[in-house]
Amino acid sequence: MTPPDTLSRRHAATRWLEALPLGNGRIGAMVWGDPEVARFSLNETTLWSGSPSTTRNRCTSREDAAELLTRARSQFGSGQIVEAQNSIEELGAAWAQAYQPVGDLQVRLSRADGTQQLVERTLDLTRFEHTARTPDGEHRTFVSTADEVLVHSAPCPDGADVALEFTSPLVEERRTSGPDGLTLVLRAPSDGVPTRHGDVAELAWDAEDASRAAVAVRTRRERGRILVVCAIVTTWQGMGRHPDRPLADALAEATGQADAAVARGELDLRSRHLERLPLGAGDVELELGGSEHAELLATTFAYGRYLLASSSRPGLPPANLQGIWNPHVLAPWNSNYTVNINLEMNHWAAGVAHVPGAAGALEGYVAMLRESGSETARRVYGADGWTVHHNSDPWGYTDPVRGNPKWSSWPMGGLWLERELSSIAAFGGEQPRSIAERRFPALRDAAAFALDLLWETEGGELVTFPSTSPENEWVAPGGTPVGLSEGTGMDRWLVREIFELLIAASRLTGRGDDEIVRRAEAALDRVPGPRTGADGRILEWHADGLEEVEPEHRHVSHLGFLYPGTDPVPDELSRAAAASLEARGDEATGWSLVWKTCLWARLRRPDRVQALLELYLRPAETADGVERSGLYPNLFSAHPPFQIDGNIGIVAALAECLLQSHRGEIELLPALPPIMADGSVRGLRARPGIEVGMTWADADVTALHLRAVGPGALGTHTVRRGERLLDVELRDERPVEIDLSRLI
Repeated sequence: MTPPDTLSRRHAATRWLEALPLGNGRIGAMVWGDPEVARFSLNETTLWSGSPSTTRNRCTSREDAAELLTRARSQFGSGQIVEAQNSIEELGAAWAQAYQPVGDLQVRLSRADGTQQLVERTLDLTRFEHTARTPDGEHRTFVSTADEVLVHSAPCPDGADVALEFTSPLVEERRTSGPDGLTLVLRAPSDGVPTRHGDVAELAWDAEDASRAAVAVRTRRERGRILVVCAIVTTWQGMGRHPDRPLADALAEATGQADAAVARGELDLRSRHLERLPLGAGDVELELGGSEHAELLATTFAYGRYLLASSSRPGLPPANLQGIWNPHVLAPWNSNYTVNINLEMNHWAAGVAHVPGAAGALEGYVAMLRESGSETARRVYGADGWTVHHNSDPWGYTDPVRGNPKWSSWPMGGLWLERELSSIAAFGGEQPRSIAERRFPALRDAAAFALDLLWETEGGELVTFPSTSPENEWVAPGGTPVGLSEGTGMDRWLVREIFELLIAASRLTGRGDDEIVRRAEAALDRVPGPRTGADGRILEWHADGLEEVEPEHRHVSHLGFLYPGTDPVPDELSRAAAASLEARGDEATGWSLVWKTCLWARLRRPDRVQALLELYLRPAETADGVERSGLYPNLFSAHPPFQIDGNIGIVAALAECLLQSHRGEIELLPALPPIMADGSVRGLRARPGIEVGMTWADADVTALHLRAVGPGALGTHTVRRGERLLDVELRDERPVEIDLSRLI
């Protein structure tokens, strides 16, 4: 049996989706595992097309935006829905930039005594290293945080020839090579126009305003082995800043890193690597037994945490649509940030499954978006606060993108990201007042934007406009599909939750007299909450009875109040949410399967969770060549194509089956499906920062311990298992073993 923290394969990869990922939050590498030709598909998290100014001259002016919004509001109010949508579409005129590959490094090892046979290759998810085993020894690869290099070592007998090859789809501006290595300078595109814009050039390669990457590869032979190190440094200057660092500085840093690393030698490099693993790397573990599928599910949990930690580092861009692993210059959806679900789902596990590096990366990214998004809010909406729409990038793109309003005209990204940061903070054990002090300014800005986006209806309610239910459509009078609405279900949830978070923070910090707080208090009851339609489902749009273009649409945004929302949900709304999920159906994209799993877990329906997990675990590639949601050979999640939010989101979904704490209790095994009937977990976190370890058999808890991770988690907490309750006092930060016989 392969441990859940190990991926094992018997053959070398023959394609990218069979290679296995390594990363240190900055450098990413897909390892192919061939002992004769070691191949590494490389990425660097700061290498993107374009710059902050690439599309700035395309963005809609304040004068044009004001006219378009006024016209659209009038048209929508008079029933000219299609015309209103056409007006709103004109708000978006540009696009976010594309995440770039660096290239492929190959280390060709030619031996006089014949070929090397691969016995097994493994990816160790706790040591963050890849090992290919041959009869002659181990070929070991890792990406070191301590030394900022890819490290590869392999058996290399006397007389063996070692050749380095490097290819890249980027522009190669410079290359030097010698007996012990090579150095390159690569140039990224100056503009990466998404493939959906077929009426304009898809790529521009101007030398001005383009990022460069310096790549330095060095080799060393020692004790019958070859050591290869690779450093990658770009002209990145920071999020939201032009990538105009002097190339000479980037080259000097890359060559210095490579030279210093190769001089250390293999043993020292590995020792330093193991001492600098990502924070929290070994703190959480899930084991499941009873079947191969259960063991695979446990592996996907470990894999998701590993992928999030490997593609995250505070101060650098957070995990994007492909984490940090992307082989395409123009990847699907530009491998950037889709803010209407995917960026948030990438971080649902950061708190409950304790991935602190990811939380820090998201915090820094949102801080940058607040700056650029405040200008967008003023220019496009004449609003205070800040906004970000459907797509973004590390240059700070926050405008509506050019395209169909059903996905482009969604100004609620700032609200969702701020509530996500508040959600993550709730798991940290920090004193509530301290969290409130830190979060108040950001929540205030998010609420200020929401207040300026609200319009009063004839009935006195407050609704957002423009409003969409991300990427979904309804049928307007005359039969035309449209996405434009006012006050959609998702918008209502986000506005209400941000107002509630702000008001709660104001009470803890004594800021109840703040103008925005007072306005939010006055508006809260006028913003409708979730509503049930005549068909018994949650209303998604502005009115009941609207015909749906795609009843089984992959997005379930209007159910966000149930998950990831944390407000109490009455039984009537729970039944309506279940009816909505039934109507959507199970079959969906990979990330959509994950969201539906979270929702059914919140509804305490292990039977429906089981059905979705079976779809998630199936092979993505069918015998007839058709791709569907599921897992690729390297366990990457298929949208299809590959999209990492499914991989990372499944961690949060499984955690929700094992532990829920949003109702003010620590609820154990609330939605345990049969595939998870026997197992153990350690390190999961409950709000307000309580580490939970437990074992269970035949779907019932057999052992339990709790530990407060900070002063904000001290005190008395209620533990629930079904209808049984127990109050537990945590007096300090030491683990407390729970006597389960006291659960009554």
